[in-house]
Amino acid sequence: MKKLQLASLSLALLATLGTASASTSNEGYYGSARVAKVWQKADSMDTSSRPGIGQFVSGDDKDDFYNASLAAGYQYGNGWRTEAEYTFNKKAEYTSGSTAFPTSFNHHKTEAQRLMLNAYRDYEIYQGISVYGTVGIGIAKVKSSGWQGNRSRQYASNTDTNLAYSLGAGVSYEPIDKLNFDLGYRYVDLGKIESGMNRFGNARGLQDEQMKAHLKSQELVLGVRYLF
Repeated sequence: MKKLQLASLSLALLATLGTASASTSNEGYYGSARVAKVWQKADSMDTSSRPGIGQFVSGDDKDDFYNASLAAGYQYGNGWRTEAEYTFNKKAEYTSGSTAFPTSFNHHKTEAQRLMLNAYRDYEIYQGISVYGTVGIGIAKVKSSGWQGNRSRQYASNTDTNLAYSLGAGVSYEPIDKLNFDLGYRYVDLGKIESGMNRFGNARGLQDEQMKAHLKSQELVLGVRYLF
């Protein structure tokens, strides 16, 4: 429901905001650098393969960190912008277990980066101050690895390349001509991920264990943008 409400808000901002003016009416290429506080969650870890070891036990399915991104795009002078944005590779870790082995947690380690195509709709509400809605679609590359119980019991690594999407909204401030500071929120879905199979010997003597998750994040983003 929350995602649906956010999507509706973003699409409404993109589709219905009025005619842009002043700084949003300038046209040209721009570059942007951003830093984000990220709250990332590994959903659906209960889909991991650990047969014959009892029921799933949740561990720590959240991680938070700072990350950065760079973007280059074009502002069309009518309130619309489009850009390509690269978000740097960042590590995170999540845990889960089972009722049969309550102290032998899986440690699912991830490294995620993404390349997105974003569209923005800006609307100036006061001189030098505007609000925006944004949607994005692109590719997330996520490497999964980790261990179970102790670091000698390793899973093989695996890399997933997923379709990713984002929805967000924010506010921009232009203190001087062509220089903007942006502050916004966005939700990002990086898709489903999985590690390789267990490389350690288990009670069944099989390679039949695998960590899985659905990676999502919420981000508070601060950026600086210059129009050339």
